[in-house]
Order: sequence, then C-alpha cells, then structure tokens
Amino acid sequence: MNKKILVVDDDLFSLGSLELFLSDEGYIVRLVDKSSMVKESIVAFNPDLIIMDICLDDADGREICDNIKNSWLTSQIPIILLTALSHEKISEFDCLADAIIGKPCNYSMLLKTIADLVK
Repeated sequence: MNKKILVVDDDLFSLGSLELFLSDEGYIVRLVDKSSMVKESIVAFNPDLIIMDICLDDADGREICDNIKNSWLTSQIPIILLTALSHEKISEFDCLADAIIGKPCNYSMLLKTIADLVK
C-alpha cells in the first residue's frame, strides 16, 4: 500500500515541486495551501505523514503541529516541518515536530526522514 502524505505550504511553487517529487517516489500526495484547511484535510485524507512549512499564510506551522500532536485523534501522525530559517534558528524551536528540515530542502534527506517516520 502506498503511503499518503499531506503537504501544507502557502507557496504554490513549493507545493508543486513537492507533489511532483513525492508522487514520482510512489507516495499519494494531497496539497493544502491554506492553514485553515489543515484540520479538515487530515480528517478527509487520513495521511500517514504531514510535511508542513513553518511560515504559512496566516498561521505558524509550529502551533498547528503542536495542536495536531496534542490531539489523541492525530498525535500518531509524524510531522516534518520545513523552514527557510537558519540552522541556528531551527535549533531554538520548541515544538512537537518529528523532524525539522531547512529549505531549500535536500530531497535525499527528506526521503530518508520520510522513510524513517513511516516504517
């Protein structure tokens, strides 16, 4: 069975790039470009993993991540946060994400992280 990945980013270019890359790797991908659609997309799509940008249209991906992780209905879903912030800034984050990867993202590292999280 192919694993399902929900990708959340308000940058349409990033969404398209990730969709193409992950689909080519055999994943079933659903895209969300509005932070307000994350919750209903999780319910409708039931993803095996979420990849989410930290800086979204009108929300902080870290807060959305923590809300997902603090709900008993969704706490088991692994979350990878993406950010263009420096590695120094990333190390200062205090959130419940399973991984944080810098942008532009190294696709080999992203694939390895996904594989490790959706065993």
